[in-house]
Amino acid sequence: MTSVKICGLDLAGKDKNETGFCLIEKNKHKKITTKILHTNEEILNEIEKAKPDLIAIDAPFDFPKDSYYRKSDILLREHGVQPLSPLFRGMKPLVERAKILVKILRDSEGGGGSYEVIEVFSKASERIMGLERDKKANKDEYDAVLCALTGEKYLEGNYENLDGIIIPK
Repeated sequence: MTSVKICGLDLAGKDKNETGFCLIEKNKHKKITTKILHTNEEILNEIEKAKPDLIAIDAPFDFPKDSYYRKSDILLREHGVQPLSPLFRGMKPLVERAKILVKILRDSEGGGGSYEVIEVFSKASERIMGLERDKKANKDEYDAVLCALTGEKYLEGNYENLDGIIIPK
């Protein structure tokens, strides 16, 4: 079995808030580590250290083009989850931050890496996989684990693409 590394990020809109980070390393066994990060520099440093095969981020990668919701957000609603519009006032900093990080991570120039990066929605993943957070667990780290598990399903080919948002089947 080849070694696989999947990074999950529950991205915060502002770097003073907690971003959950999860790394799943699959060899003969599965190892899951989590931590809290804050700045883009901390996030990029952890990713560069891990060199994951895939990065799954819980944050909208872009704004809607011609309505309040993106097509992917509408498709999520059809799956019974209620995402906020990327145009919602509190969401705008998150979208802007995600756009910056995704560009850096996908771009092999400028210190980033040519990483494969997917957009996920942790609440949909939680619902589909039938999971529930232990109330003692850190919410941001838990959501990062959901992101990484969704990334794992993606690599296994066991996923659905909702116009750019990846959810497990």
